[in-house]
Amino acid sequence: MLRRSQSRMNEPFYIALRETVVARIKSGKLTEDTDLSQALDSLDRVQLEMETEELGVEASVSIKSVGDLLWLFRAIDLKREHNEKNLSR
Repeated sequence: MLRRSQSRMNEPFYIALRETVVARIKSGKLTEDTDLSQALDSLDRVQLEMETEELGVEASVSIKSVGDLLWLFRAIDLKREHNEKNLSR
């Protein structure tokens, strides 16, 4: 789906992935009820999982739908904001 190469210096992978998913929702290609396997390919899922592990984000529910994925994106945002606040102290 996304598969563009990014270095660690660029924006996090999940941000570009979120932009793609939101654009596909807006265009009607996806809904929040769409099964995640239809929205992301396995490489995108692996990359996202690696990024969430690095940030220490653990999903409290299984991420099975696009709606769940949007929740995960928000959880990542909150964790990053928390980490940035702690670094600035």
